Amino acid sequence: CLHCPGVHKDLSRLVPIYGRGLMARHDDPEWARHADNDDPEFSGRLRAGAETWSRDGHVHGPVFPSLTPAERAAGQIYATSLPSMFIVAHVDYMRTVRLAPLGPEQTELTAEWLFAPEALGKTDIDNIVAFGTQVLEEDAAICEVNQKGLRSIRHEVGVLMPEEYELHRFHNWVRGCHAAFKTPLADSAR
Repeated sequence: CLHCPGVHKDLSRLVPIYGRGLMARHDDPEWARHADNDDPEFSGRLRAGAETWSRDGHVHGPVFPSLTPAERAAGQIYATSLPSMFIVAHVDYMRTVRLAPLGPEQTELTAEWLFAPEALGKTDIDNIVAFGTQVLEEDAAICEVNQKGLRSIRHEVGVLMPEEYELHRFHNWVRGCHAAFKTPLADSAR
């Protein structure tokens, strides 16, 4: 999370490794030195005393009963569904975020929080949703700044940094999709 230290102050406090500009243990070039260190700053877990992504870091509803101790300790598990969705599992809820391009400079973002049915009447949903919304709004603001920079006459396309491996994976996915649609007619037109 290259932008986390400067953009997501509260999230970086909740997930200390984000405050280092990293997403996971192996993103650190010196990860092997800290391989046995379970400190959240190195492991990617939530800060001490936190259990989930919420304003206060506390669970606000029933915890999913089938979680292993390792899954509970992790605090969050991400899955990506290309081209434009990610899913985050927390101990007490799940969140999906989908992005859909509406034009070259406009994107629709849909975020959904998913709770177990028994949680709906007993859960402080506002505490959870407010934190997630804050992170999304911070992301939107920095994306707008980035978009302004891309429109600058001085902007030049550059190479990706090693930390942008997810973007590299997406680029490769797009290339693979384009390659799958090659036809003899398209190849002969070159």
